[in-house]
Amino acid sequence: MLLKREATIVGAIVASDSKDGKDVGDLIGLPQPLGVRAYTDADEALALKPDLVVMSIASYMDDMYEPLRRCIFAGSNVISLSEELLYSWHTDSKRTAELDTFAKEQGVRVLCTGHQDGYWISLVSVLMGTAFSIDAVHGRCSWNVDDFGAELAHDQQVGTTPEEFAAWSGAASNRPPTFGRTSLHALAAMAGLEIKDSTTTTRADVAATPVFCRALDREIPTGQVIGFTDIDEVTTTQGITLHLEMTGKVYAVGETDSNHWEVRGEPTVRIHSDDLATHYTTCGTLLNRIPQLLAAGPGYLTIDQLPQLRHQKTLG
Repeated sequence: MLLKREATIVGAIVASDSKDGKDVGDLIGLPQPLGVRAYTDADEALALKPDLVVMSIASYMDDMYEPLRRCIFAGSNVISLSEELLYSWHTDSKRTAELDTFAKEQGVRVLCTGHQDGYWISLVSVLMGTAFSIDAVHGRCSWNVDDFGAELAHDQQVGTTPEEFAAWSGAASNRPPTFGRTSLHALAAMAGLEIKDSTTTTRADVAATPVFCRALDREIPTGQVIGFTDIDEVTTTQGITLHLEMTGKVYAVGETDSNHWEVRGEPTVRIHSDDLATHYTTCGTLLNRIPQLLAAGPGYLTIDQLPQLRHQKTLG
């Protein structure tokens, strides 16, 4: 997608030693080499002085802080798909403030975006803007683990037993914030709401019949976990409750991604989207945010600080 928007790719950072030194074009399946190499040494790649780093390596601040810090001090802007960094002022205010300060000092920008930006925040905030009064906002969304690879499949506890899942979900203090919580926090910011409290409950999704997981390249037997559903609820001082049930699991044949939202008030309004290509909308949203990122002032940015999401013909 970056190449089709005429971006000049100068390098790539990879985790696997087997990919070190290989041509990026070969790694991403282009018909011919790109003439650009992949590096396992991030500092060696950042020495190329890229204007922008597109980062899709992890979901949570614990894994993202150091890579972001290194990019910032290398003088590069960053756009990421990290779910927590979409709006981390409430989940990790200390390190968010540090990244914001570093970015401002270095004159660069950090932004996290993705499918949530468009379908869980931007669209919903516009829908909220059509209501005269609002009591609650309820969302129900699902995405296919197989579209995002082995790392996310492990994060979604695919292939564990219900007992193992219960032990994992019971260790609440060790679990990072859910994707839904940070999305609702971003939605609250977009709607001008002040957060009062946030709660999360989680249920395992279990295979009713054997399901093949492409991400792990193995069959998940009946009775084992194929993912889970987080139910997040945010209360606000304005009395509006934000609620999101977000399911990430391995799909059975015929299941598709969905996005259903209801703004309950006067009037009650709804949007329903089925058969979404979430992995494409994730990357498409990132590309369409790049010109807005580059035009913004330095610092850690959130989407409520940017213009409305729209299609962009070029990267700017």
